[in-house]
Amino acid sequence: MKTTRREIVEYWSQKQDECGLSVDWAEAETRGWRCAEETNLDRCHIIPRALGGSEHPSNLVLLCLKCHREAPNVTDPEFMWKWLRAHAVPFYGTYWHQRATKEFEFIYDRRPFSLVDETQVTESLNIESLMSLINEVVEKYVRSAGTHFGERRLNSSTMAWLIFQTEQELLSKRRAQ
Repeated sequence: MKTTRREIVEYWSQKQDECGLSVDWAEAETRGWRCAEETNLDRCHIIPRALGGSEHPSNLVLLCLKCHREAPNVTDPEFMWKWLRAHAVPFYGTYWHQRATKEFEFIYDRRPFSLVDETQVTESLNIESLMSLINEVVEKYVRSAGTHFGERRLNSSTMAWLIFQTEQELLSKRRAQ
């Protein structure tokens, strides 16, 4: 019989401090321990079965499919906890946005919106107009984006492209004024 999510959470809530993790133990049965997304969770082996890992709760964590694919596949059980804590985010729902920002920085070698003069944009648009414009641009370009591998959400590189398109629209609006 497979180890249940509850058994895994109960085991680790007694062994690991939730401080420095992306998820609180109270929600660890429904949120991925790396990204904190509320989604279907895989039972991920800390030491892979192919390397001798067991089905005991001490060798399992709960990850979404995306995070599971990126999880370490090593025989060092401490590394899983280092990896989880290294990726921790302070707020639910922000992990993949942070990854998109990092992807943008890697591709363009600069921070998102660094070319947009905030003063000029906010002087020409009030905050409601600015948010409306950003939403309009994202809706426009998200129609040209998609997902694959059965993912429900856009990947980091696609989100980086959306950030770039939004930035370009803001720059063109500024130039037009």
